[in-house]
Amino acid sequence: MAIHFDLAALDMLVTVAEMGSFTAASARLGRTQSAVSVRIQDLEAQLGQKLLERSRRGVTPTDAGERLIGHARRLLTVEREALDDLGGQAASGRLRVGVPDDYVDAYLRPLIARFAAEHPRVELELRCDLSKNIEPALAAGEFDLAVVTQDPKRPKGELLRREPMVWVAARGHRPELQETLPLALFSEGCRARPRILAALNAAGRAHRLVFSSSHTSGVISAVEAGFCVSAITESAVPHSLRRLGPADDLPPLFELSVGLIMGPQPGLAARRFAQALRDEMAAPRLAA
Repeated sequence: MAIHFDLAALDMLVTVAEMGSFTAASARLGRTQSAVSVRIQDLEAQLGQKLLERSRRGVTPTDAGERLIGHARRLLTVEREALDDLGGQAASGRLRVGVPDDYVDAYLRPLIARFAAEHPRVELELRCDLSKNIEPALAAGEFDLAVVTQDPKRPKGELLRREPMVWVAARGHRPELQETLPLALFSEGCRARPRILAALNAAGRAHRLVFSSSHTSGVISAVEAGFCVSAITESAVPHSLRRLGPADDLPPLFELSVGLIMGPQPGLAARRFAQALRDEMAAPRLAA
């Protein structure tokens, strides 16, 4: 006998994983918590595998759950596209997107023109801010969707991409040779900042903060001036900067997890923009 997926149950599974709790997911879905839990239990019984783990930190997918969620998102997207196509719908209205500005040039800029051409009735409103500010703003209804650097302790949303952090300095300048490393970093509240400082402290590398900015352009401009180094996402490195590493007495860094968070009951424009973003983020990036 053929086995078929219950798309409503898959939608519940994806929502629980994105929200990190059954309570928040049931509120978004407009269903009782017990109804959501039962449908996911039925899904686990059907597959013979545990899909979610509960802990004090919330609900997280198992390895099997992560794999199924990837398939589920594609199935749900196809379902929505079929319904939109048969319903003859065209995306329209205002689409509000929140995103840290270091992801704009790398990922959003290439797709904005295409999206605008394909959806001329959509008014796209883009607001840049720190991820820690974007998440509560989305929850408050200020955005329709958001791209964020996920909090490693409590990640929210759909994982789009892992973005390596790299050390950079200006070409023709050697600030990394100073005994106390001069640093340019994002302002306090940036999720990468404490991890960068922790890496330097763990390596015993003396450092001092000489410049901070809430925007990528500010940090890059300071580094291009030649008086400091910084750590930025690999996709944001311009040709004017060179990469540094262990040979420069700098510690290895980490990867940031880039996530997509959808508002409750996303409209057609939000769903189509999210899919365009998934496609763009999945594409390999060329080194600067």
